[in-house]
Amino acid sequence: MEQNIDIYLIGLSVLIFLIITFLFIRKISNSGELKVNIEPVIDSFEIKEIDEIQTKSQKAFDFNEHKDIQYQEQKLVVLNLISIDKSMFDIDQIYGFMTNSNAILTNGFFVIKDRNNKESFRIANALNPGTFENETETFAVLLATDLNNVNDPLGSVKEMVNFAYQFSEKFYANICDQERMPITKQMISHIESQAQEIMRLKQLSTSENK
Repeated sequence: MEQNIDIYLIGLSVLIFLIITFLFIRKISNSGELKVNIEPVIDSFEIKEIDEIQTKSQKAFDFNEHKDIQYQEQKLVVLNLISIDKSMFDIDQIYGFMTNSNAILTNGFFVIKDRNNKESFRIANALNPGTFENETETFAVLLATDLNNVNDPLGSVKEMVNFAYQFSEKFYANICDQERMPITKQMISHIESQAQEIMRLKQLSTSENK
């Protein structure tokens, strides 16, 4: 019996200690002593540049090139590949990498095609003027595909993500989403799910039209 009383007393003491500690911490927090002022450091010039070219690039990404295909409203997926330390990519190495990736230079941007020789996704300079030239200097590259207007939406997404990983390893770049935030596996899975759903709807539409 005495042992049980000792255990209860010890438990009660621990509980009282925790309550006192909690009240003390809350008091300090309310007094503002633990407040931390975090101010984001934003390179406004850099963001303006990327925002402008992304807007221009999305408008310029005319996937409606082939008149024999019925097109829908665009459903763009955009990835940004940004140099980790913001140093400029070596343009000669970029051209070599694109050649090894079977990318075709068209109107200043590169195109990756699928097995049927149809466009899968595009690669553009994410800084003004948005094109790749012999003297181009850039620390950001933009990838884009239109899920509604490619033959294989899921295949295009997977190929684009695979390209992004290979590029990031070669050029020490971060893979970011359209908002230039580091992309996660969950986000990639979400994009793939969207592509899979679009592909399912396309197949359903094709079956109904037969």
